[in-house]
Amino acid sequence: MAGERDDTVILVDPDIREVGIDRDAFVTALRCQENRRTMLVPGLASHPELLTAAVKTSGAVKAVVVAAKLGRPPIAELRTWGVAGGLSPLKIQTVSLDILHARRGPTERSTYAVRMVRAALAALDTPGTAKAARRPVVSLSRRSLLSGRSTTWVPVIEVDTRTCRGTVRCQRCVEACPWDALEIPQDVLGGPPVVDASRCRACSGCLDVCPPSALRLDGHSVEGVARRLNALLQSDDGAAAPAMVIACRTVVEPLHRLGERGGLPGWLVLELACLGGVGSAWYLAALAGGARTVQILPCEGCRDRASLTKDLHFTRKLLAALGDAEAAQRVAVLPGEGSRLQRAILAAERLSALVDSNVAEMIPTDGIKTAAPVAAWAVGKLQRALAGPAQGRQDRGRVIQGGGAPLGVPRTGEGCTACGVCTRNCPAGALTLSHGVGSTDLVLDPAACTGCRVCVQTCPESVLDVDLGVDLDLLAGGCVPIARITSAVCPDCGESVPSLPATAQMTSLPAELASRCPRCRQAVLVASV
Repeated sequence: MAGERDDTVILVDPDIREVGIDRDAFVTALRCQENRRTMLVPGLASHPELLTAAVKTSGAVKAVVVAAKLGRPPIAELRTWGVAGGLSPLKIQTVSLDILHARRGPTERSTYAVRMVRAALAALDTPGTAKAARRPVVSLSRRSLLSGRSTTWVPVIEVDTRTCRGTVRCQRCVEACPWDALEIPQDVLGGPPVVDASRCRACSGCLDVCPPSALRLDGHSVEGVARRLNALLQSDDGAAAPAMVIACRTVVEPLHRLGERGGLPGWLVLELACLGGVGSAWYLAALAGGARTVQILPCEGCRDRASLTKDLHFTRKLLAALGDAEAAQRVAVLPGEGSRLQRAILAAERLSALVDSNVAEMIPTDGIKTAAPVAAWAVGKLQRALAGPAQGRQDRGRVIQGGGAPLGVPRTGEGCTACGVCTRNCPAGALTLSHGVGSTDLVLDPAACTGCRVCVQTCPESVLDVDLGVDLDLLAGGCVPIARITSAVCPDCGESVPSLPATAQMTSLPAELASRCPRCRQAVLVASV
C-alpha cells in the first residue's frame, strides 16, 4: 500500500549487506513502492541510542528498524530510546533480514525483504492504540545502564469496554488467565474485567476464549493479522508463492539461524507475541491467500494449549474434506530447533500452493471484528480451488464438525417465538430478526457466527443449539432464515406484533391491546387517557 502518511519512518542499518541485500537497491525499492521516508542510520544495530536522534530528525511517531541480525538492536532498548525521541511506546517494529541470507536467489531475497518491511508497516498502520506497561529491562546493556534508561515498555491486554459483555454474563477471560491478571471489578457490579498490568505477561491465552473479541493485544487484532498476511503473501512482485511459518516471537531464533545456513529458501515468517487467538481461521486464510503450506512454531506455553491441537486437527479435517490429498502435511507443528526442525522444513517445502498466487485475492480487512468472516472467505476460496470432477465431490462431507472450527452452525428446535433475546445478545451480530407481514424470521449470517454459544445460554425457550463446524452449503447460500414464526398483524397499522418469550411472566393485556403492535398500543392508551 502506497503510504500517504508522514508519521512513519523506515530506518535501515547499512549492515544488511552482510546478508546479501543490495543496500542501495533495497532503499530505492522502499522509497518507490512505499512512499515512506527511508533513512540510512549506520551503526544503529550496535548503538540503539542513535534511534533517538533519527526519529527526532524525521519527526515521526512510528518507526520500522531494518537490520541484519535478530535481536540487534534489542526491541526493549529500541522502545526506550524511541520514546525519548518522540515515538509512541509500541509503535516500533523490527525487521531482521538474516533469515533471507543463504540459498536465496537475488529476486527472492530482495522482494521478500520488501514484503517483510511492508508487513511491519501494516502492523503499525492498523487502527487503534495498543496498551503498554512500563517494566524493568531484563537484559540491560552497559550503555542503557549508564544513561539511566533501565525500563522499557511491553504490551499488555486491554479490554474494549464497548464490546465486552461484562463479568455477570461472561467471565471466560478471567477464568482462562494463568497469571490472574484479569479480575472481576469490585466497584462496578458486572462491569468489564479489570487488567492488572503488573501481572499480565501478554501470553494471549484470554484471546482464545473471548466471544466478542473484546480483548486487545499489540499485534493481535484481527485486522492487523490480516494486513500482515496480505503483505507477506502479495503476488504482484514476481516472487514465488512462499511457504509460511506462524511463530511465537520468543522462539524464532532457530529459524533465523536456519536461514543463515541456507535452510529456508522460499519461506517467510509471521512473528507474533504469542499464538493465542490465532487459530484455524488464520491457517486457512494463509493457504487461501496463496501460501504453499502453513507450519506452526509455538513456544512451550502455546505448545501445551489444547486449543492448538484442536485448531490443527480441524484444519486438516476440513482440507481433507475439500479434497486436499496433502492435508496431513499442509498444516503442522514444527519441532523447536536443531536437525529435527530442518528436516521438518525440508519435508514441507515440497508442497505446491492450493490457490494460484497469480489470481489469489487479498484477505478481507475492512470492518472485520472477529476472525469468522476471514474463515468464511478462506473456506470459499479453498473450496473453489480444490473443486474436482463432480463424481469426486459427491462423497465429500458438506458439514465438517469439530472442536477448533472457526465457525459455528446454529440450529433451532420447535418452540422458537422470535422474541429476539438471542439477537440482542449475539456478540458477533450473526443473528437478526426480519419482520414481514404475518411472520417473523430468525436470520443467520453463517459467515459471522463464531460458535461462542452465547445464544444457547440466553435463549429463554432453550430451543437454540450451536455446533462448532463449517457447513459448506450454508456458507454458499449467505444469510438464511433458520426459524419462521407466524405473528399477529396489528389491525391499525398492518405491522407484525413482536412476540414475547413463552416463559415471560407478564400480566395479561386486554384483547384490544394485545392484538396491537407496541406503537399502536401506546396510541390507544394515550387516547383513552
